[in-house]
Amino acid sequence: MSQNERKEVLLAFGLLLFFLIHIALFRGFIVDDAFITFRYVQQWVHGHGLVYNIDERVEGYSNFLWILLLYPFAHFGVELTLAAKGLGALLGLLTLYLTWQAAQQVEGPRVAPLLLVATAPFAAWTIGGLETPLFTFLLFLSGYTFLEEEAKGKGYLSGFLFGLLALSRPEGLLFALVAFGFRIWRLHSVQSRPARHDLLRLLTIGVVVVPYFLWRWVYYGYPLPNTLYAKSLGLHPRAFLEGLFYLYQVLHGVGGVFFVGLLALLALTAPNPSPTVLFWSLSLGAYALFVIISGGDWMPMQRFAVHVLPPICLVLQSGWNRLHALWHPRRRFWLALLLAGQIVYLLAYSLEQRFLNGIGSGPLLPQDSPPITYLRQQVQPGETIAVIDAGLIAYRLPLEVRVVDMVGLTDAHIAHQPVQLPGGLWGRGDAFGKWDVDYILAQQPRFVQVNIIGETADGKWITNFTGTTLLVNDPRFRQMYRLVDAPGVSGIFARRDEP
Repeated sequence: MSQNERKEVLLAFGLLLFFLIHIALFRGFIVDDAFITFRYVQQWVHGHGLVYNIDERVEGYSNFLWILLLYPFAHFGVELTLAAKGLGALLGLLTLYLTWQAAQQVEGPRVAPLLLVATAPFAAWTIGGLETPLFTFLLFLSGYTFLEEEAKGKGYLSGFLFGLLALSRPEGLLFALVAFGFRIWRLHSVQSRPARHDLLRLLTIGVVVVPYFLWRWVYYGYPLPNTLYAKSLGLHPRAFLEGLFYLYQVLHGVGGVFFVGLLALLALTAPNPSPTVLFWSLSLGAYALFVIISGGDWMPMQRFAVHVLPPICLVLQSGWNRLHALWHPRRRFWLALLLAGQIVYLLAYSLEQRFLNGIGSGPLLPQDSPPITYLRQQVQPGETIAVIDAGLIAYRLPLEVRVVDMVGLTDAHIAHQPVQLPGGLWGRGDAFGKWDVDYILAQQPRFVQVNIIGETADGKWITNFTGTTLLVNDPRFRQMYRLVDAPGVSGIFARRDEP
């Protein structure tokens, strides 16, 4: 084995060790929405169909392919939290390996995998329970395969991969459109016509996506997932402002505004940027526009950034290599020091999120809180409850319990309500701006779960969501429900006719 080969092996081993330590640091990280997906899987395994509540066809998920992957684990009795974290870790490792391979196509030192493995959002969301690692891997693999096909002048496997990407999250189609646009632009630049494999690539995407799209429309009654209707703010200016602020948070989480901005600028202003850099830059620009229009994401650790972290790291590597080439050879020690400082910055962000903000500090498998334990003891199959946290609570209760999601992710009625944003452009607590107090009261839930954060001087409750604040202070609700007084239990209301 040559000296260079030994260095390669040592570097690869170091990255693997770094990856394992980093995800272990966030081993307890998981979001409540993951358990919404798990409930769908459990309902399917038990023969009730892909539903959240029995006999209610509502597509309260946007990750069909992730559900397919989890189904066999649930069928054989594997705890889905453990299965999702294990699958995520495997997909994260594959993404790191693919980044290592793709980095060879960009000139200079392979800093892309080092930047990726040092980024806290990548480590945390790898085991966050949702489809994030699947979407990240498929996005990078489909783009990587497309660029390989472009270099060879043949092949259409990327079409199948882009189709799978769309089944893992709806915005996967965006990257397929960017790929086709990039292909058309390159054909136009050499005054050439589309080849046979271009048509085959398009047909392959259609074979994967169209049958699923038609099935969804027939099964659920809507062309898009219910989650998209629930989260859509339309073209309200508040969505744009929140989207721009989210992009700022992304830059902070993946290396800082100055570092990312400088290297991206150097990469994009290079005299002859490679097709790899051009394609991924276009993809990142389109995705940034999508994030702005959609208003970003409420979940911690910049989930939307993780989807495109590998291409971000590739573009940053391109900028880094240009900076390396422009720097005087005798002063490159300072360049290495700058890179080391950037890695320290990323690690400091990880430690801040883990030890100061407590993200990922819990156990590997989440434990039931006192409110969940109380509900498990009290609620019987066939009864109805209303909740603001529609994930873990519903997952822990019998599948026959009807759970009304007051935010609307799994409730079609609330999801299609008009947007209400009484907090204004900079308001907080309105969530997605969808609620209906009359509708919740009409369901006559036995229990109602909210997140109480305070009480006014005149005895009105304050919650973290405008919709539930209006609900719990409604005179009808006050007359029908009482706050449960039990050790450790908070935010649970029971009907007054309960013993």
